[in-house]
Amino acid sequence: MRSHPEPPAAAAPSPRASSHNAPVLPGRLAPTAMFPAGRRDIRARFVPLASGVRVRVVESGPPEGPPIFFVHGWACSVYSFRHSYTPLAAAGFRVVSADLKGHGLSDKPTVRGEYATEAMVAHVLALLDALGLDRPVLAGHSLGGALALDVALRVPSRIARLVLLDSVGLSESPLVRVVRLLTPRAIAPLLPRLVRRWMVPLVLRLAYGGRGHFSARDVDEYFAPTQFPETIEALRLMAHEFTWSPVPTARLGTLRVPTLVVFGSRDRFVGARAARRLVASLPGARFEVVEGAGHVAPEEAPDEVNRLMIDFLAAERARESGAA
Repeated sequence: MRSHPEPPAAAAPSPRASSHNAPVLPGRLAPTAMFPAGRRDIRARFVPLASGVRVRVVESGPPEGPPIFFVHGWACSVYSFRHSYTPLAAAGFRVVSADLKGHGLSDKPTVRGEYATEAMVAHVLALLDALGLDRPVLAGHSLGGALALDVALRVPSRIARLVLLDSVGLSESPLVRVVRLLTPRAIAPLLPRLVRRWMVPLVLRLAYGGRGHFSARDVDEYFAPTQFPETIEALRLMAHEFTWSPVPTARLGTLRVPTLVVFGSRDRFVGARAARRLVASLPGARFEVVEGAGHVAPEEAPDEVNRLMIDFLAAERARESGAA
């Protein structure tokens, strides 16, 4: 049975840890050096949400283009889609992503309930509102895929299409059990000082399959947000509060949003084979496997993944035009 975490506690206003003024741990990239620094084709800004959380947003492509909003996974950031902004912008899309709260350079609340599934879905919807995105394509990777799927199931009228990339929620995620076991509340105050750079390539080796290789810069980018001590507590809370289990088949069957599902054949974090079986419950969903890629197919095989997304969206628009 799928467990549902309790909704956020309606206690006193939650403390908002702000990346732009929090204490900084040494040995990381400076915020001004983090992606998309030096990229003229990608714009970055901070946007305040109605909740009081301040998030970093990046955007590329024509402002009047059909919008696609990327949602990254746990312990990731807008950097996860670095290979997709330019190609999708060149295809005419307004490409937008944001560091979710607790991640990247966005604010990092550290109170109970902030990272439960219901709270994170509300966070994504608040982002769409603040950015004025009317029925965008919602594309989520890993935990971001679970969020995108949940939004599509709860409020399908808010999005036009759905893209799930190596998505949580379509198979078991055994790694989260290990993370929960290693991060009990009792040691939470110690964790920020225990995180080391060598841990990042260790995780990336597990995340990658055999199609690509990560670089030293990739390690630096993923390690950089840990300079803010609140990052680690936010990630710990999300690991414990978010619903990581597969969506029940009966609920999946209610989805009415055109959907593309892409998995790496060597995904060690969320199994492609089990996901394929569950995706059979999605009405009219298209399932694609990127051979040799792992859990980060958009990073390992960006040309193939970008082509799959662009072709799917073009076909859907053509079908919609033909039906009009």
